[in-house]
This record gives sequence, C-alpha cells and structure tokens, in this order.
Amino acid sequence: MSGAVEALAHPVRGVLRTRAATPQLPPAVDGEALIVDPSLALGRPLDALVGLLDTAGLRPACLFLAATEGRSRMEPAGARLPILASARPTGQLSSSLAAHLRDEDSELARLGAELRLAAAEAALAAPQPAAAGGAVAGRILRGVAVAVDGELRSVHPRPAGRALAARFVGTYGRLLSGSGSRGESTRRTRDGLWLLERRIRPGATLWLFDDIPFARVDEVAAGALTMTLRALLRRSAGSASSVRPAPPARVQATSDRSVDRIQQTLVAVARANGRMAPAARALGVHRNTVLYRLRQAAAQGSPDPRRPDDALRILAAEARRSR
Repeated sequence: MSGAVEALAHPVRGVLRTRAATPQLPPAVDGEALIVDPSLALGRPLDALVGLLDTAGLRPACLFLAATEGRSRMEPAGARLPILASARPTGQLSSSLAAHLRDEDSELARLGAELRLAAAEAALAAPQPAAAGGAVAGRILRGVAVAVDGELRSVHPRPAGRALAARFVGTYGRLLSGSGSRGESTRRTRDGLWLLERRIRPGATLWLFDDIPFARVDEVAAGALTMTLRALLRRSAGSASSVRPAPPARVQATSDRSVDRIQQTLVAVARANGRMAPAARALGVHRNTVLYRLRQAAAQGSPDPRRPDDALRILAAEARRSR
C-alpha cells in the first residue's frame, strides 16, 4: 500500500502483532513484521500510524494491516516503511506468517505443489496456455504472459492491473519481441516494469510482470507454471503432428476474404471491450453477424475478444501487423 518496497529485501526475523496503541504496543524488536489490528488503523492516516510507531521506538521490517478487505483505500504514507494490506484477520495472518518464517523452504514447496495442481487442472479443463496462466495469475496476484514463437498467447493482468498489462504489451513489442531469450532472468525495464522470465522451450517463454520487485515466492510460481506449460505445449505439438491434413475441398471453402472478415471482427470486438453493439456499428453489420463470425473464429481456435487477456493479445498482434 505504501513505503519503499526495496526495504522488503531485508530478512524478516519474526512476527509481532498489536491490537492497541501506546502503551500496549509490543516491545521494540528490530527486523520483525508487525501486524496491526484493523481497529487501530481505522480512521487513522497511514502517516499518523507510522508516527505512532516511531514515537514508541518500534522499527519493524514491514507493517501488515489485517482484515482490510472491503474497507476504503487509505492514503499512502510518505515513510519508507513498507505497508502491506491483507484480507485475512489478525490471528490467521499472524499464524500464516509465523509458519512461513519457521520453515520457508517447506512453505514454498507446498505452495509450488498447489500452484502446479491448479495450473494442471486449468490446462485439463481448457488445453491452452491462457487457462493455466490465468489460474496462476489469480493465485499469486502478479501479471502473467506467455509468448510462443514470437506471439503473445496470453496476457493476464493482476487485479487492478490492466494498465500494467498494456505496458507489458508495449514493452514486449519494443524490447523483447524478436530478441533472443535470456532464459532465466529477472530485470527492470526503463519504464519501471519488473520482468521475471522463464524459458518453457525453444521459442516459448513465460513472463511474470509487475511494477514492484519479485520475491522467492514468485520464482516458485514461475517454476510451477513453466512445468505445466512445458507439458501442455509438448502435448499440443504432438497432437498437431498426429492430425490428418484437411481435404482440399475444405481448405478451399475458407477464402481469404472470409479470414479477413473474421480478423476484422475480432479486432472490432476487442476494441469495443467485448461489446457486440459497438463492434457491429463499427463494422457496419448486424449484431447477429458479429456473433456468427465469433462462432466461426472459435471453431478455428481463435482467441475470444470478449475476454480481457485475449483482447490484449488480439490488439497486440494487430499492432505488430500494422507496424
């Protein structure tokens, strides 16, 4: 929510919690995460809360505001102290953080197994990279993108991060598309976007993106998703090689004009944020015609422009074609 995220790179030694102000604040122990009950933070500016801790001589590694779900967003503080928010209640959050600190490796391994299972279930339900990428993006609250053979197959913004997804698409087009993959790397672009890259196979890459630095938990998530995508793309390649060629009559049935019409429809619907009526007006056709073309596109395996991640992918491909 506020503060200098770079300070989170310092190790956290333990967890403290408080439900009241001075003099009931916990003892001053440097380097521990302090969990604040929502009753203490309610109606109090973050700067005032940080000032209260300074007055008491507390120097926590970070500040967790518990049970913040559904509450109005507080004003950012000017202090460097990292301030994070959690929907979990105070007791549950304290127990989870303490368990993580007791054995971080085991906790990360457990999380990695959960993410692999979630990604595999999503891939079985919908055998495409977008399904697995979306499942993991929803769990880790980071942006996730998958590029295969120079094309963005899926872009999943983290919650409230559509602007970040648009920034990633622009960064990919400017700096990354067509360049050799660095494989395993984490870097920061000139516009402040953090990128975590994992190679799936030659020509296929997984990206995590955000505007704050990554942690070990993100590396575990990237590894778990990479394993699922590697198996998924390998299976897709095997399935494609075993498919029989279509008869000549069927190939001739889809004319270049029909393909162009479908592509124009996908772009129009993506630009209209998935709404049929504005897309139909832009194309000069009836709404039912747009729906018919979308069904044709779905039968051919095209992305669905009514989904935000697919819409970003369609618009990015259209921008590349225009260039």
